[in-house]
Amino acid sequence: MDAFPTKKMELSGEFVMNDVAQRISLGQEYVSQQHAQIQLMRSVTRISPVAIVQHLFEYFAGTGFERHRHFVENVQLYAREYREFVMDMDRSDPDSPHIIGVCEGMSQKPVNPESIPVFEDTLSLIHDFNAAAIDLFLLILFLVVLLSGAYLAFVRIDV
Repeated sequence: MDAFPTKKMELSGEFVMNDVAQRISLGQEYVSQQHAQIQLMRSVTRISPVAIVQHLFEYFAGTGFERHRHFVENVQLYAREYREFVMDMDRSDPDSPHIIGVCEGMSQKPVNPESIPVFEDTLSLIHDFNAAAIDLFLLILFLVVLLSGAYLAFVRIDV
């Protein structure tokens, strides 16, 4: 099927690509602002030993903010990979008008499902431990200061 791009298809494709670029940019900016706010809050709450223990449990359980941040990065990477896959598949079809985002302007050839990139989300214990090292150090430091203070208070008491 030889499809010739019409002016309407070209304008639609341009509109869709601009819309997608703006949505991606706004989405990434929104997520970056959210992450900055959460990171600020977590930095402020590090003065509390309870918050430090909570952060440690989150790191070692593979949950919490750091896990969410890692997942969002993997999703963004996969979305970029998937868009490139769609464009590569369209470029490989000589009969396609190569207007991405418009159904009539893209390749109509069937795609092998096994060639579609698969989303992979990985957990890394080493990465989680490295991220938890600061919190672990702060907790140990807090414990040493607390025990030193208790010892000094005990030594000064006359019985």
